[in-house]
Amino acid sequence: MSSYRKPVYRNRQRLFSNDLKALLYAFGDSPTPNHETIQTLEDVLTTYMIDLIVAANHSRLAHGRNRLKIEDVKFVLRKDPTKLARIHDLQKMDREISKAKKLFDEKAQKKE
Repeated sequence: MSSYRKPVYRNRQRLFSNDLKALLYAFGDSPTPNHETIQTLEDVLTTYMIDLIVAANHSRLAHGRNRLKIEDVKFVLRKDPTKLARIHDLQKMDREISKAKKLFDEKAQKKE
C-alpha cells in the first residue's frame, strides 16, 4: 500500500492521543511523552488506516459489493501473516464471546 493522499494538517482533531500515550508508556517510554512524538505516531497510524481502508474499498468494488466486509480487509492483508493471524484471532474471540452471551441469555430466560 502506498500513500497517495494529501498531507496531514496539524490542526485536525486527534483521535488516538490518549491510547498512543498509554502504548508508549507500556513499551517503556516516559509517562509524559513528547507531544510531537504523539502527533507523528498518530499521523502515521491515521495514514496507514486510510490506506488500508482505501485498498479494501478497491477490493469491495472489484467484487461488486455494496458494503465493505472483513474479507476485503483480509484480502488486502493477505501478504502480512502477522496482521492476518491477528484478524483471525479477533474473529475467533468474537465468536466465542457471542456464544457465551447466547448461553448466558438462554440460562437467564430459563430461570424466569
